[in-house]
Amino acid sequence: MTFLFRLHRKCAILRRLATTLLVVAAGLASPVVVSAQAPPGFYIQTGPTLIGGAGWQVGVVRTSRMFSREGLLVSDLEPLLRKSTEQARVALLVGAAVRLTGVERTIGNVPYRGFDLDVGVRAGPALSFSSRDDAIARNSRFSLLVEPALRITHMRDSGRIWYLELGTVRPSLRIGVWLGRGR
Repeated sequence: MTFLFRLHRKCAILRRLATTLLVVAAGLASPVVVSAQAPPGFYIQTGPTLIGGAGWQVGVVRTSRMFSREGLLVSDLEPLLRKSTEQARVALLVGAAVRLTGVERTIGNVPYRGFDLDVGVRAGPALSFSSRDDAIARNSRFSLLVEPALRITHMRDSGRIWYLELGTVRPSLRIGVWLGRGR
């Protein structure tokens, strides 16, 4: 029963954080119509991971107007940096997301507002490692993860596309840029 209470509490915290991010994104959206729109295409997503660990994320994102497909490598290297007894982890996550603002633009004929909001799910294997593993830790190196994720992308006037991403896999908050061009 204690486990369920802790799990429910973590879900409530994640819901509050996601709601806060949505409100901030809505508040930052410019009421002026932005003529440039991040075109559908192939992008490399890269940037640091911040909250819940320290590491790096790199991967590919293929976007269309209403959805995206992605493959990302997410690392949590904080245990190696802090010299702790926890295990560092690298996860390869593959998934898809619905581009909510793209659906809104397609169905509602709404102009581009300067940002996109993607909600999706990813899944994949993770490998944990540490130089201080005991026998039990060595047996739990491999795991399968499922991650619901929320991503906000913003195209600057310079054409650079920035992203802010919230997921459930540690580290949960990631920021960075999309490199590449649309079709």
